[in-house]
Amino acid sequence: MTRSIGFVAACAAALAAAPAAAQYMTQEPQAPGYAAPSLRLPPLDARGDFVTPNRDLTGHAAFWNVKIALNVAAIDCRHPGSLRLIADYNDIIARHGNLIRAAEGAVIARTGVAARDRMSTKLFNYFAQPPAQKQFCPVAGSVAERMRGLSAAEAIETAPALLAELDRPFTDFYRAYAQYQVDLAEWRNGRTVQVASAKP
Repeated sequence: MTRSIGFVAACAAALAAAPAAAQYMTQEPQAPGYAAPSLRLPPLDARGDFVTPNRDLTGHAAFWNVKIALNVAAIDCRHPGSLRLIADYNDIIARHGNLIRAAEGAVIARTGVAARDRMSTKLFNYFAQPPAQKQFCPVAGSVAERMRGLSAAEAIETAPALLAELDRPFTDFYRAYAQYQVDLAEWRNGRTVQVASAKP
């Protein structure tokens, strides 16, 4: 009896010393955010950052992209706080109507109407990407709440920083997806990989 107990204890100790099985992926990695398995990511710049339509914008151009991001959020986001987001967005439209028109005019003057329309469509699709919505919507709510209380000058001044906040959920998703692609390639080559690409 004593020998049997000793054997069981030794087995338990060996199992405790081994790495936890949950640390390793034995099934095919899954894309983050239930994204398509064949998604094409944006290119990377020299610093290794993803190039998005919101990079390096200032002034009216940055404000215009913020406005489109919040427009998408007001239409698509349905999360705790979404009613507040919609109300804040409507307040922004009422409070900053002149600024919105000025920003649109500046974009048209720089690119033309047709290019403005193409860019706006691209931005709507960008901010509406389903895999990033879980992270994007709360950020959009926070940005809308802050922007509604800003003067026109303050809105222009803070637009680049606010746009960077709105862009981050998407670049974070891209980084997670890039890691998923690495994990998937290793898994298909028969290698056991550490869990890194779980669905949220």
